[in-house]
Amino acid sequence: MNKKLNDPKFNIIAIIVVEFMTCSITFSADYTGAGMASAIIKWIPAIIGIITLLIYLVSRFLTKKYNWIVSLLGILFMVMSAINIYNTDFSQQTTTLFS
Repeated sequence: MNKKLNDPKFNIIAIIVVEFMTCSITFSADYTGAGMASAIIKWIPAIIGIITLLIYLVSRFLTKKYNWIVSLLGILFMVMSAINIYNTDFSQQTTTLFS
């Protein structure tokens, strides 16, 4: 099991698979009322995934052990951001004082 966790191919494939899954979650969210910000918000898990891959590759050069922690943290951040984006209400209903 420990050998599988430190395998770079396994970690990179896991990050990419979770990145596609979280992007599909954020692309299916309701963005009515978000305007141009929805174009950026949709890609937040993908940006986190790319940053995770870069940090993983840098940590792979620095140390050969415990690189799976970087992968795990990146996967957790992608899932948390996708769930938060999906559950956010983007409708801009404003209330006035005298309505």
